[in-house]
Order: sequence, then C-alpha cells, then structure tokens
Amino acid sequence: YIEKALNIDKVWGDIFGVAVFGATLGLGRTLYSKYGKNITKVLLLGIIGAAACYVIAAISNVALVGLLACAVTGFCVSMLWPGSLIIASDRFPHSGVFIFAMMASGGDLGASVGPQLVGIVTDMSMRSSVLCQLADKLNLTAEQLSMKVGMSVGAMFPLMAIPLFVYIYKRYSNK
Repeated sequence: YIEKALNIDKVWGDIFGVAVFGATLGLGRTLYSKYGKNITKVLLLGIIGAAACYVIAAISNVALVGLLACAVTGFCVSMLWPGSLIIASDRFPHSGVFIFAMMASGGDLGASVGPQLVGIVTDMSMRSSVLCQLADKLNLTAEQLSMKVGMSVGAMFPLMAIPLFVYIYKRYSNK
C-alpha cells in the first residue's frame, strides 16, 4: 500500500512505513507497561485512533501524511490485542485457557478475513470502469485509487468496533 497507493519508493516504504509501524507498536506497549492504567479507556482511544489513521491514509494524496498515518496506526493498535487479553482475564477469571483459545481463534479469523476482504475490494475496484475514470479525474492511477478504496474498507473494521466496544462496555461495566 505504502509503495503503490502513496507512490513512495520501496526503500522508504519498507524502512519508514513498516519499520516505524513496528517501532510505534513497541513504543505503545512499552509505555503502557510503564505508565498504563484504565485499559478500557486505552482500548477505546486506540480503536478511535486506528479508525482515524485508516481514514487519513485512505484519503490523503500527500505521501508524507499517508505514511505518518500508517506509522501512527502502530501506536494506536499497540494495546488492542494485549488489552483484550487483560480485560478477558479480568472478566472471566476462572475460565482457564478456554477464553484465550477462543480469543486466539477469533483473532486468527479476523487477521485472515480482514486483509482478504480488503484485497478482494481492491481487485474488484481495479476492474471498475467508473473508478478508473474517477482515478483519471483525481490524477491517480487506477491502482492507486483501488488501493485507497481497499484501505477505506479496512477502515470499516475499527469504525464498526467503536460502537460495539461502547455497547459492551456500558452493558458489562456494572457487573
């Protein structure tokens, strides 16, 4: 995505985009381990931040802005998985490993279905004559616009997670 949609050289996409994503992911987890409190608030802010970063990366035509959005996504998502484990272990203290096995299965499903859906939408967008014409009007290649459409679909996951998380929190926080 970084190379094609943002029109950035592979070296910069790999070094800056992927490496900084990983570094910010590690930074977020390190900061939480040192200073973290209120995992629920951290998770909600992480989901909102991830949604914002996805949308910015999808709609930005400025390479540096899109690149920074991809990098900051690492920080935003850094505590989503470990934070979910923390909440699950607090909520279901006597479930043993069952809750973790179920969460791992769900995580694996999401990690395969989400990217697959983004890829399918990107590929289908490449074949759309309407989107190809729109790409010309926006001074983008059909591939760039298709990847932005795919990234927009990827943004739907954290956007849908926000109301779901708020609902679950409100429903179960008093119990």
